[in-house]
Amino acid sequence: MTTIRDAAMGFEGVKVSMSQDRNGIILRLNVHPNDCPPELHTDWVGTRYMVAMVRLNDHDEPETREEQQRIERLIASAGLLCRNAEFGAYLVGAGLIQELDPYNSEQAAIKAVREYCGISSRTEFRDNPEARSRFEELREDFRAWKQS
Repeated sequence: MTTIRDAAMGFEGVKVSMSQDRNGIILRLNVHPNDCPPELHTDWVGTRYMVAMVRLNDHDEPETREEQQRIERLIASAGLLCRNAEFGAYLVGAGLIQELDPYNSEQAAIKAVREYCGISSRTEFRDNPEARSRFEELREDFRAWKQS
């Protein structure tokens, strides 16, 4: 069986217009003739395709959206905080960890954050706005605790 990656046609396109009809969204792309795969010319109208699109910046590099960047920073922040000894002490004081084992404090913090946010992995923050909100609340409470 062929994988999607092996069967993929790659080309650059520029969004020209977008509209909607009773069948769905109509997306028009402008493709330079040198970039258009020959197979695309010979496939029948109505042929189905799996489509993956990546937005490019002016340097032909993938461009991430601001919200994606914010979420990635939040994921990194969760990892860094769990390595922070003060955060571990805060979690004990907040009752999220019973007792802080100095040899296992990072793992205890990770477990506490996961339980508090209702996730099994930090990557779930990407698709779970409620978990992100809970983590941001926890992080703000930690900052306030540090200030006091």
